[in-house]
Amino acid sequence: MAAREPISDNVSPTVPGKDVPAGLVKTIARWIVYPVLVGGSLLLLWTMLHLGASLAWAPYAVIAIAGPLVILAERALPYRTEWHASWRDVVDDGLYLTTVQILLPLALAWTVVWAVSTYAAGEVALINIWPSHLPIWAQLILKIMIGDFLRYWLHRAAHTWTPLWRLHAVHHQPEKLYTTNVFRFHPAEKSLQFMLDTLPFLLVGIGTEVLAYYFVFYSMSGLFQHSNCDVRLGWFNYMISGPEVHRWHHSVKLSESNANYAHSFVIWDLLFGTYFRPRDRQVDSLGLVERNYPRRFLGQLMAPFRSRPVASDDPT
Repeated sequence: MAAREPISDNVSPTVPGKDVPAGLVKTIARWIVYPVLVGGSLLLLWTMLHLGASLAWAPYAVIAIAGPLVILAERALPYRTEWHASWRDVVDDGLYLTTVQILLPLALAWTVVWAVSTYAAGEVALINIWPSHLPIWAQLILKIMIGDFLRYWLHRAAHTWTPLWRLHAVHHQPEKLYTTNVFRFHPAEKSLQFMLDTLPFLLVGIGTEVLAYYFVFYSMSGLFQHSNCDVRLGWFNYMISGPEVHRWHHSVKLSESNANYAHSFVIWDLLFGTYFRPRDRQVDSLGLVERNYPRRFLGQLMAPFRSRPVASDDPT
């Protein structure tokens, strides 16, 4: 296993033109980069909306601004330099981003719009029980908690039921962890996620503003969760599913990867006994036991439909 970059050295160089040791600057940055970028992205969305920006494009603009900052952070504070993406990785990540993360959700959303306009007289909400009277921040937390609960069980099932694992193996194929491989999901699995973390909330009358804030938080959380950024969250690791927790989920060892299923908050992992973050060692190899699993975009789209199990670490 490759050694990690040390937090500090016995003799730290100084920042040019400053008397502050460079090691101290990096140590501080490791602790503040996550809250600054995640909190800052939500604040940016709030500012844009209060200045009159449209909900139709403001959340996407926020991620277009804040997302690249996560990539810059992992370059400045890498957990492991050998986990940096190659140009071929970036191409495949771009294909997943375009087709699975942008075009597919739009197609699913328009399908919902068409269905309700045809069969429900244009009314998306079948039963208006969402507590819209609560402050936006309270609705956001409620959306995250309920959405995480539904996604937790889908994610856990994907590691224990072969048909779902065939789809989910696509996400676990990379042998390194960095920001943009968060986009790597099979379209069929992404559709199942939509059925759990978006559609039910539309049907109970959640507001579009809450969904906008959720989109920004969910996106930033996912980017950081998979980043190669050496952030430190301390006790917040028992609240937030950040990179220190989630990188164990991508371990090649089943005893380590069959854990930490939550997306945003780790409360469900703690409650259901699937939280895993050993303090005496670092994660070793990542990916699938089957090292011959397709590595490129088109091959991975077809991999779940092969006649044989997709990987030798198939859960059954």
